[in-house]
Amino acid sequence: MTLARGAVAAAAVLAVPWLTSCGTATEDLMAIDVTGGPAHVHERIRVTDDGRASCGGPLRQIPSQMLLDAREAKRLLRPYARNGASFLTARRDARQYVVRSFDGTVRFSEGAPGPVALGRVTLLTLHLERAVC
Repeated sequence: MTLARGAVAAAAVLAVPWLTSCGTATEDLMAIDVTGGPAHVHERIRVTDDGRASCGGPLRQIPSQMLLDAREAKRLLRPYARNGASFLTARRDARQYVVRSFDGTVRFSEGAPGPVALGRVTLLTLHLERAVC
């Protein structure tokens, strides 16, 4: 085998795992943990950047508008996530939310004073619960 053929063969061997992995991994947009409230829920909702979501089960397609809402909520939460912000209330019956993304983590209670992004995430979570939980 010549040196050129050896180099081509080595490159092909190295490229196979990379090529076979294309399209198999999906980047998570965010994960939302919801606990408490009157129903004492405990859910983890995962939203992927390709328009799917799950609630402890297999990923299912979500409507395009819901994906756009999730991307907007993530964008609005970004400065708070980078600082690990918490917006909590002392209400015992309030649902607790933990939103995780590559930007960081935001914790908040339902009804706690805070930025408008918290209301957006609360509404998004309700829609996602109806769609995938």
